[in-house]
Formats: sequence, structure tokens, C-alpha cells
Amino acid sequence: MKGYRGAALCMAMLLSLTACGNAPAGPTDNTTTASETGEKQMGRWVESEVGLNGREIAGGPTLLDDGSLVMFAYEQDPSTLETGPVSRLTSTDNGETWTEDNPGWSDQTDGFINQIWVGGDGTACMSSVVLDSESRADNSYHFYLQKDGGTLEELQVEGFENIRHVVFYQGEALLFQQSYGEYGVSCEMTAYSLATGETRKVTLDGDAMYGAGIEPTIAGNKLLYLYYAETSIPLMELNPQDGISTQVMDTLSEAVSSAALVGDSEGAVYYPTPKGIYRLAPGGTLPEQVVPADGTAMSVNSNYPTSICRAANGDFLVTLAGDDSTRKVYRYHYDETLPAHAETTLSVWSLEDSATARAAINLYKQKHPEVDVTFTVAISDDAQDPAAARNDALTQLNTELLAGNGPDLLILDGVNYETYAEKGLLADISDTLPLAELQQNLTEPFVKDGKVYAMPARFTVPVLIGDDGTLDALGDLDAMQQAVMDAAPRGDFGADSSDYYEPLPDAEKYALRLTSAEDFAEFLLPVTASAILNDNTINEDALGQVMEFVETVSDYYGIKDYTKKEGMGSAQGWSGTDTIAINPEQSEYTDSGHAKYGWFNMDTPYSVLAMARKKDRMDYSSPDIPCDIMLRPGLVSGAYTPKTLVGVNAGSEYLDLAKELAAAFFDPSVQDTFYSDGMTVRADCLAAKLDAVVNNEYYPSDPFTGDIKELLNSCTTPVLVPELLRSSFLEHADAVIKGEENAADAANGIKADLDLYLAEQQ
Repeated sequence: MKGYRGAALCMAMLLSLTACGNAPAGPTDNTTTASETGEKQMGRWVESEVGLNGREIAGGPTLLDDGSLVMFAYEQDPSTLETGPVSRLTSTDNGETWTEDNPGWSDQTDGFINQIWVGGDGTACMSSVVLDSESRADNSYHFYLQKDGGTLEELQVEGFENIRHVVFYQGEALLFQQSYGEYGVSCEMTAYSLATGETRKVTLDGDAMYGAGIEPTIAGNKLLYLYYAETSIPLMELNPQDGISTQVMDTLSEAVSSAALVGDSEGAVYYPTPKGIYRLAPGGTLPEQVVPADGTAMSVNSNYPTSICRAANGDFLVTLAGDDSTRKVYRYHYDETLPAHAETTLSVWSLEDSATARAAINLYKQKHPEVDVTFTVAISDDAQDPAAARNDALTQLNTELLAGNGPDLLILDGVNYETYAEKGLLADISDTLPLAELQQNLTEPFVKDGKVYAMPARFTVPVLIGDDGTLDALGDLDAMQQAVMDAAPRGDFGADSSDYYEPLPDAEKYALRLTSAEDFAEFLLPVTASAILNDNTINEDALGQVMEFVETVSDYYGIKDYTKKEGMGSAQGWSGTDTIAINPEQSEYTDSGHAKYGWFNMDTPYSVLAMARKKDRMDYSSPDIPCDIMLRPGLVSGAYTPKTLVGVNAGSEYLDLAKELAAAFFDPSVQDTFYSDGMTVRADCLAAKLDAVVNNEYYPSDPFTGDIKELLNSCTTPVLVPELLRSSFLEHADAVIKGEENAADAANGIKADLDLYLAEQQ
């Protein structure tokens, strides 16, 4: 069945951290000794990817008692889920090099081995899956144990269907199972004696039982684990004899993953975060940062840590799962022969964080270790007034650029890049970018007289979905408005409504989920903004038409009286696919069956796998109803949304290096990876994604009747929404919804705001 991946908790601001206890490998503070003596400070952490040759991780890495490391991998065809035999990889130099052999386990098990847990003495427990040819819901699981390098023995544990985690502790294999019941997710534990084979059930107390699956690690002589509480990730100690958990720390600073925690023999624990690897000393209360994440794969927020291993010499190996269902292993080694800081530093600036930018910076630093790169996010997640923070950031940026200073590379999302280009503040990067390898219909609009001053590294597409044959007449905004009026009005309805999963008869369905000014902005502006404001000219007719849509629909729906505005959203992912976000605007078509049409901003072609609705929503085996997709009706033909707009400061001291950094955004290794921030603009990477969707055998797209390739090829007009237009639209659309303004008054108010904006651009 469809798998759901929980989102990580939001993290607090990074603290200046220290701790007591044994010091980790490498320095944990910025000593000034070398600089005071005039010597170059040496030593830095270096990231390198462990080569798996495209294979999937089955287990590890794990540190054995003899100081060696072991992990396991297998080949898998994501379109069919056919797998190859498990390979064992062993390292005796702390993860720098690996040798490989075939333990022969695949020939001794039913199905294919998908997970392996290893104890310090080499004892291994493994899970295998037998795929059902008719239904994934009927897959069966088998479990095996190998002790002392002997033969595999199948584990027969009563009541266990699927083991989530195994810990080898004090002569027992502690088996943890996650299950779904009437009261939600729960966790169970069975202790299996490695000497006698006897088992004992251990009832976990509330914290562990409802922790959505715990994965303890051995730290000294204790079992410690993390779990997702309502607002934090606490650190807990588990007593395996009675199942009672004791809180060690109510919130483990910066932690995002309950699966990525490792202890050492002294009792310290280590865990990876988007800000680096942290260490909590035994008995300590303040974790300290051991490895900074800047310029590493850890810094990409869409990379979710699933495991961490500390090597015998203090190096680390971290497994990161991307939003494209791939898992990669990275090694972090402290190299004392490298200078702590490079002589050259490039600076990257963006209003908001960008996963693609962080990935490009990581790639560039791997190719150019002699150059440091800093990444400044101008608007912090916890900004009390984002609009004011944005204005302050842009004012400072403009001042610096006009003075010939400022960042070397700019992410121009939310910035009027055309004005910057006209004033000569952006460099021509056409000589550096691989223009011939990019999707031409997306990139040609950014090539002016053979020059490129900004280029999107990602894009999304505003789309409308519905049952096959129902979209044909929806060619423009007038037709969309009429379709809303021809359908039933939308009542006060939300995820907490008792009838959320009771589909309506076709005659009683409303057209679209629109509940607020924010919804109208997201629905309308990506397909109307450049018609309203183009070439520093305001199209009053277009503005009036858009506000008439807001007034007509909001009055028909009675939105001003809504009390239930929250919808049901989710994130879905399958092996070998990108993560697919299902927003409430789509969900009321796809999941609840109340809306005739769904809408969203497509950021991956895999979205078509999750568009169709079921004939019987409560029966997973029910057939899918054929569905289609189109570019969202609006005032702009062929509209798409450029994302991660890359530009280079024409006044950069390191212009050539900055251009090389810009090119890294379009490297295949960055473009081929999905970061949930849009689709690739490389033609070859996009074609591969499309082929993977269309030709996927295990997750077929048969219910989708349209042509996804034709849809993306029809994207010819980039639509950027100026922040002032958006903020003014929100203010006046909200006034229209509340009945405080009519459409004409709202249009005049927005025009006045835009007139002021245009005057400032002169």
C-alpha cells in the first residue's frame, strides 16, 4: 500500500554549544592559537560519498568489536522491484576503502533481503520480503538469524509480522515491531535469547509504546533512543527488562530523526542534523557540534538521516535518504593536513533557504576544496515579521550591489532580477551554463540577445486535475469561473468534518477547494501575474478580471463565514520514486471526493501516480477512476513557475569562480536529484524522469489518461510573482472575502500599490 513519510520536526536556532566528558575526534571549537602565532590553522572535516554503484542499502554501516566496519547493499530495479543478491562491504580503515563479498544469504532465504542488523560480534538478523504478484498489501515477511558465522536459521517469533529494528544487547536480540491499530501507531518488543532461543515479551510503557517506532542504540551500558513527541524529540533510556522508559533530556537540540543515533563505549551519543553532527556526553546537558554541516549533504533539509555510525578513529558514516527515495552513505573524516579555512571564499545569498543551492554548493566544494563557500539565508524561519525582514534584506542587498560589493552568487527568487540586469548588476553567464543541455522551452525565455543574466535551476507547473473528459472546456479564467458557478457551492467543510471521507454524488460536488485569500493567491497569481504586470505596465482589465473571480467565487461559497479551513494533506513515497506531496486543494478531489477538480503546483512528474481517486475511497483494492491534467486556466498561456533563479554579481571579485559555481546548479548530479523544490531543467534528466513514470511497471500510471510529456513541453511562459503584487493581492482579496471591498475597489487598491512600486523602480 502507499507509504507515508512523516515530516521532521522544525528545529530551533543553533546554540553555541559545549559539553563535558571525553572529547570527540577533531576540534570542537575555533581555537585562536595558530592565528596568534602567525601560523596557518590546520585541520578540517571532509565529506566523501561511499560508492554503492547505484545499489540500495540493506543494513549498516556498523562498527564491529574488532574495529572494522560492515554494511550491506543490493541491486534493485525500481520499476519492477526485482532485486539482486545482497553484497557485504567491509572496511578496515575506518570507511576510507571497502572490500566486497557475497555472503550467500540470498540463496538461503525466501524472497529478497531488504534489511540487516548486525551486532558488535558479527551476529546478524535479517528481514526478507516475498512480493505478492497481485497486491503489495499481501507481501509476506520472513526473518533469519546468523550467529558466529554459522548457517542461517529462520526466526519463528509468535505474533511478529514485521521487525522494524533489532538491537543485540547483553546476550539477547531485542526485536522491535511497529504496528497500526485502533489507537494509532504502537511499538512492541520481544527479547530473543541468542544462547537458548527462548523469547520473552516485554510490554513497553506509554512513551515507547506510542513513539511511532523506537530504534535504541547502546551507549556505554545503557539503551538510549529518540522518539517523536508532539512538539519535540526527547532522548530516552529504555530498561529492556521491564520496558520502562526514563527521560534523559526533554529535547535533544537540533535532532530531526529518531532513527539516526549512535552511542560509544563511554556512554556518549552522536546524531546528525541539517546543522551538523552533535555529541552529548554521558551525564551532559548541552550537546556540542562535532562536525559542521556547511557545504555537506547534511545541510540539505530534504536529506533525511536514517542512520549514523562512528568509526574506531572517530570518523562518522551517515546514511541520508533523499526525497527521490534514494539513500546514500557519506563519510566524514577529519583531515589534519588541510587548512582549516581556504584562502578564497565565495558567498551565496538567497531570501529563503534552497535545497538545490545547498546541493550545488556541496558539489562545487567537492570539486574545489581550495575554495570555501558561505550560504546566507536572508529571512530566517522564525522571523517575526517576514515582510519587514524581506524589505530590510533587499535594501541591504541593493546598497551593497550598487556600491560594487555584495554576494558573489544570488538566488533571485522573489527578487526583480530584470531590474538588476538592466542596471548592469548581473553578469552574463551564458558562457558557463550548459545551455544546449537544458530544456529549451523552459530556458529560452531567459536568453536575451544571446546573453543570460539569470537562469532557473528548477521549475514547477500550476495544474488542474479532474476525471477524464471533464477538463476539455476549461480553456481560460472565464471558463473556470463559469465552471465554479455551474457546480454546487462549497460549504463550511474541512478535515475535521465528520463526512470528510464520504464522497458526494457528482451533482452535489463543488468545483474547487478555495477557502481564503491565500488560496486565491496560490490558485490565480501563477497563471495571471505577468498579465497583470508586464514590462512595468499594469493591465487594468486583467487585474479587474482576477478580482472579479475572487468576489464571485467567495460570495458563492460564503467563505467569509467559514470556520473549518484546515484541509487534509499528506506526503507519499514509493521505492524508486520522488516524494509526492498531496495538498488539501488536491486532496478534496483525490481523497475525499467532494471537489470536481483538484489543483496543485506540480514539482515532480511522479505526481500523476497519486492523482486518481478511488471508486470506493474506503477500499484500497477499488479501481481508480481515469483522470487527466492540464495547465491551470488563467490569463497566461503556457504558464510555468521558474524556481531557484541563479545569477552572478557582475562586481564579484572572483567572477570566474562564481560563474563556475553557477554552473554547478545545472550539473547532472544536482539536476538528477529531487529536492522537493521543483523539477529539473536539464533535458536529459527530465526525459529520464518522464520515462521512469510512464514505463514504471510496479507503480503503473494507467489511470492517468493524459500526456505528461506534452504537458511539460507546452510550458513556454515563465511567470514570476512580484512580492508587492502578492502581498497587495492578499490584503485586498481578504477584504473582498470579508465584504469590506468589492472587486473594483480591490483592483484600484492593488493598482495604487503597484503604481508606487513602479515609481520606485525608475
